[in-house]
Amino acid sequence: MNLKNVLEKTAREMPHNTAFVLGSQRVSYREFDETSNRIAHALIRTGVKKGDHVGILMGRTPEWVINCFGVLKAGGAAVLLDSRVKAPELEPQLRESHARALITEERFSPLVSSVMPSVPLLKHVLEVDTDAYRTLLASSSSASPDVPIDGGDSAIIFYTLGVLGKNKGVLHTHSSFCSALDALVPRMDMGTEDVVLGLLPFNYLLGFGVVVLGPIVNGSTMVILPHFSSKNVLETTRQERATMLIGVPASFNALAVADEEILKAYDLGSLRSVLTAGAKSSAYLMEMLENRLNLRVMEIYGLTELIIVTMGGYHDRKIGTVGKPVAELRILDKDGNEVPRGEVGEAVARAPFMMKEYYDSPEITAQAIQDGWFHTRDLVRMNDDGYVEYVEKMSSIIVPSGGVKILPEAVEEVLLSHPAVAETAYVGVVDEYRGQIPTAFVVLKDGQSATVDEIRDFCREIVTDYKVPKQIRFVDTLPRTPSGQIDRRLLSTIKEG
Repeated sequence: MNLKNVLEKTAREMPHNTAFVLGSQRVSYREFDETSNRIAHALIRTGVKKGDHVGILMGRTPEWVINCFGVLKAGGAAVLLDSRVKAPELEPQLRESHARALITEERFSPLVSSVMPSVPLLKHVLEVDTDAYRTLLASSSSASPDVPIDGGDSAIIFYTLGVLGKNKGVLHTHSSFCSALDALVPRMDMGTEDVVLGLLPFNYLLGFGVVVLGPIVNGSTMVILPHFSSKNVLETTRQERATMLIGVPASFNALAVADEEILKAYDLGSLRSVLTAGAKSSAYLMEMLENRLNLRVMEIYGLTELIIVTMGGYHDRKIGTVGKPVAELRILDKDGNEVPRGEVGEAVARAPFMMKEYYDSPEITAQAIQDGWFHTRDLVRMNDDGYVEYVEKMSSIIVPSGGVKILPEAVEEVLLSHPAVAETAYVGVVDEYRGQIPTAFVVLKDGQSATVDEIRDFCREIVTDYKVPKQIRFVDTLPRTPSGQIDRRLLSTIKEG
């Protein structure tokens, strides 16, 4: 099986089922299949060949998904780019991924034009909201393109910090996704009648691998929510009779503590489950969510590199854990020995749904995958019943409750380039409700001054918005360990005030 076949099978068996909903827009599986065929033919006519890499820089819409499948049907691999990206981050991703074409929107034209001179392989830029693009599709065939696709062919490249704190492209094949869907969908208890409301960008593993691909397997409906707010979630759930929500803990924490009167104003009787992943959840808040909304909370522990490590499914979840192993899992001490049940160690796993590689980075790939086992650099423990508890990361990477990894050193480099900053440390301050709060502790140079807004605006000019510190605290000195290193662990425990 490959992802092209997965879609075609559903479109053939359930052509009139609704694939996507975005406001008043509705797209059937037949329309999804035929339009993605037209896109594939259009890409082939512009010179895209099997194995070529094609970037996707678009907002969260049905057109994003349809164009992504157009790339796959043309035999290409889709490079999924963050729509919030800034030029200093976009340029290396397009260049290092060897993207030969880019599918985007007209609003990104200034950004794309600014990086094009540094991306020599990028020859074609297609803007989906232009007359030229619409004319190209209209003249293309809606028949399935005759491009042979094997399970081992490259399918998707995600950009992530990875477990080693290096921003690299994670390459997955068609087979890795298909095998993950075989393991995932039955545990979600997802069927044809389900209406799935996804609260995540599609360029993340959870957004693409679960929100996008999960419903396609069964012909379920995916409801797209372009902008998150608790009110939007509640209104859309009521309007579309959503049965399942998929998001990160931050999405559900807000619902768990929402005012009772607000919840009573919405008919949420259709909702039977939520699935959360991407960051450590609060057992207290997830239990509150279950009780208040009369649903079941499922949880996945996985990584961009290894789609599922453990899962608490619809019928076997245990609040406070990330479920039972789906991949082969070993929990090792620092010497590589397996630890007894109940003790903390590093999660080391392998499965058919592991990445093929960090693209074009064999040395980094070899550091992460050793003897066929992926070393997560995550600390976990397993109880006597086989349920796994996620503890924390071994590295200094910040993972807010929104689930997007932030490399502290990259932001610290930006902060240190500010003329008033002498020293800084960027850490995730632990908060029970909000998870890790990205916080910059800043020491100013003698005689210099700066405000929180000035520092934040300075960062915003250079890095993607989610990397900009949520809190900035000015301090006289930074705490040090006996060896002289900045004590990040101590800083992460310092509450505001």
